[in-house]
Amino acid sequence: MRKVLVTGSSGRIGQAFFTTYQERYEFLLTDLKEPVQPIPGPHRFVQSDLSDANAADALCRGVDAVVHLAGIPSPDAEFEDVLPANILATTFLIEAARKAKVSRFVFASSAQTIEGYPVDRQIAPGMAVAPANLYGVSKCYGEALCSLYATRHGMSCVSLRIGAFEPADGPPLETKRDLSAWLSHRDATHLIDRAIQAEINGNFIAHGISNNRFKRLDLTETCKVLGYAPKDDAFSTFPIPSD
Repeated sequence: MRKVLVTGSSGRIGQAFFTTYQERYEFLLTDLKEPVQPIPGPHRFVQSDLSDANAADALCRGVDAVVHLAGIPSPDAEFEDVLPANILATTFLIEAARKAKVSRFVFASSAQTIEGYPVDRQIAPGMAVAPANLYGVSKCYGEALCSLYATRHGMSCVSLRIGAFEPADGPPLETKRDLSAWLSHRDATHLIDRAIQAEINGNFIAHGISNNRFKRLDLTETCKVLGYAPKDDAFSTFPIPSD
């Protein structure tokens, strides 16, 4: 079994990924918050603050892959919030992964990296980033950091531009834009698994949405490179708003 370090493991995506794939991987889970449920063996949980420059080194030793989900996810976050949680933590973690010779670094980026584009424009691979808030800027930084480490240090990195991660049985999504960027729990966990397993050299930026009838982000390259096969469609799952 591959040993996978998951940061932000007490968050919604982290919990969903661990629950779905705990029979496939040996997990080392870490977060600022303790998990709600006890973690069964052989998996372990270590409470840590990744904005501490010394916290990541021990976590990365002996790990095959890092899935970096930790961070402030709010589009309304201020600089003093994203600096430690999104910028410093990512910087320290990828450096620790490099030193530990981790074979795959998966970074949870966001569709907020391209939110500055008009909502009726589909985002194709290779388009320039266009963040509309500091949270998006911090995710652009993480993507650039992955590119740097792939180029300079030969690391294999995958950035996942995660869209609107909401449960299918939750409240209706408010806009057609949210429907077009929806990422279901099932597709999210499958996407992370493919980001770990796919044969990739260097750096790759993947689009993290479901198989929605109208797609904010083009999935063609992501499906081809990662072997991603999303199943869910927001326009069949939620009521369609009038906007």
